[in-house]
Amino acid sequence: MTTLSKLITISIVILLVQLTSATAYSQDGSDLIKTFKRFKGEPRDSVQISICNKLAEKYLFNNTDSSLLFGTIALQYAKEVCLLKETVRAYNNIAKIYYVNGSFFESLSYADSASVISKQQGWKSELAIAINTRGVIYLGQKRFKEAIPEFKKALAINEQIKDSAKISANYFNIGLCHDELHQFKDAFANLKKALLIAEQCKDGHLNQMSLNRIGETYFHSRNYKQALFYYQSALHFTAYQDRWEKGFAYSGLAQTLYEMKRYNEALAYADRSFALMQQMKADWDTERAANILSKCYAALKDYQKAYEYQAIARAYGDSILNQNKEQEINYLHLQDQKAENLDLTRENENSRQVIKNNRIIISLTALFSILLLGALFLLRLNISRKNVLNRKLQESNDAIGQQKQEIQAQREALISLNQTKDRVLSVIGHDLRSPFASIVQALDMITQGYLDEQERKYILQDFHRQILHVSELIDNLLNWASSQRSGAQVKYEKINLTEVTGSVLSLYKPVSQQKKQHLIHQDQKPVYIEADENHVKIILQNIISNAIKFTPPTGTINLFYSCQDDFSAIHIKDSGKGMSEEKLARLFKSSGVAISENGTNSEPGTGLGLVMIKQFIEENDGRIQVRSEKDQGSEFIVYFKSCQKSDLSL
Repeated sequence: MTTLSKLITISIVILLVQLTSATAYSQDGSDLIKTFKRFKGEPRDSVQISICNKLAEKYLFNNTDSSLLFGTIALQYAKEVCLLKETVRAYNNIAKIYYVNGSFFESLSYADSASVISKQQGWKSELAIAINTRGVIYLGQKRFKEAIPEFKKALAINEQIKDSAKISANYFNIGLCHDELHQFKDAFANLKKALLIAEQCKDGHLNQMSLNRIGETYFHSRNYKQALFYYQSALHFTAYQDRWEKGFAYSGLAQTLYEMKRYNEALAYADRSFALMQQMKADWDTERAANILSKCYAALKDYQKAYEYQAIARAYGDSILNQNKEQEINYLHLQDQKAENLDLTRENENSRQVIKNNRIIISLTALFSILLLGALFLLRLNISRKNVLNRKLQESNDAIGQQKQEIQAQREALISLNQTKDRVLSVIGHDLRSPFASIVQALDMITQGYLDEQERKYILQDFHRQILHVSELIDNLLNWASSQRSGAQVKYEKINLTEVTGSVLSLYKPVSQQKKQHLIHQDQKPVYIEADENHVKIILQNIISNAIKFTPPTGTINLFYSCQDDFSAIHIKDSGKGMSEEKLARLFKSSGVAISENGTNSEPGTGLGLVMIKQFIEENDGRIQVRSEKDQGSEFIVYFKSCQKSDLSL
């Protein structure tokens, strides 16, 4: 008995003891275990292997360790007795297990193995499962555009074999991808097909999932009335109830009611979702419910509760972010290692095949010299096989090369992210330490009585400037951190740029009036653009704040609009101190002390805002242009994609 067989046998004994004492499994599961125990120690056969595969499928979502153990046993036994059908089934089961555990590379490897054999044997059902698994792997990595073609391939095969349940699941997965890409028309079309087929084949779980996801898509497209209808339908679906789907429906109702300003109702549903998802230890859903609770309490002016739930949401968010980053780094290392191992395996296979062929040729030549023509025929056949193998190896090597390029691109992205974080930490190190050091030193002088009334008044005014500086830095850092979170996406929507600009200006009018400046907003007719509204507000706040900061008292700040090709531009022109050519060249390339400068009333700057707004402008497919001369003022021109009024409908 091999070492692997001994380990599996020991694991089976331990597992059987656990399963025998358990009471939570269904009757069908108990019957399978009893049947499996009866076969223990007997020669391998198709029935025994089929039971192992069924057990692997049964424990997929309840106990992945048990599922993986039975899947591994099924694969080993199937290979020993050369049962290809059960081998492919085991490959597909193990691929799904690794996907559930988040081990995407191993999952992809087993799915590809199942796909190769299924294609060779013409087994459409198993091939569709392998292709669908590849699609959900891409979906799990948020590679939605790559996932959709895989799901469509699986859908085409399942439609050929008329497997309704799998057809419904394929449509659901395609609709989910389109929703994540904000392609709502396609999302609705596919999700409603999934719902219709699930109803016809009485698949309760997929029926409830489809209702929930249609409600989520209506929420994303801001059709809150329809969103409420579908969430309620999922919640009250009597034919089937899943705890996770129930919790998802609760949080969906809560977020929709919040947007409809029905805060008390939203609070009740969010509280139910939070309690249920905490019991299930579903971190992402618990964070979602906590965020909704925080917003509801804030809307009801219970700020203590709002702060408590915001802290809970932040803790879950940090945990999820850390898990995702660790999983991403481990996945990159695993890809690199697997690619190297695959190269070595292929080379060894090639060498063994060549040696085997040479031995066959030598033996045939020595023993059967009288059959020279036959030997030459066999030699020619082997050479042909070797060429086919070499072509397959070349294709595999090409795939490995492409995989390495993807790994390198992801590494470069991580390096770039780390460099940006280092730069931000540098800003924090300088711009937070300095004002706090000044405040501490001044407080020591005040408490020790070294200052008179006039000096204390001057010190307090300086406190105010320092605190404003720290507040601006923290706001910029929080906005930047929000943009860097894993999975953060630009939410394109139609925006009235004139209206948004007016709302931002209303925040800064008191500061401008205090400096007796002339703040002029021209061209009050609506200008529509396509962008993320939160990003646009942050961009305008930073530029208008800088214009006020660097424009002297009684100066002028003029805001107006222009159009160029498919872009609409806002011009923010001031009569301030302007910039030298040297500073203009470093404007969007440096941050912190290297670029920051005090305003006309000694207002401090962080140097982070311009770097951040340039990132936001580029993420919204826009561009920024700056015109400035020393002592001649500055003009910032921000270009956004134009949006016609008719583009509002989905």
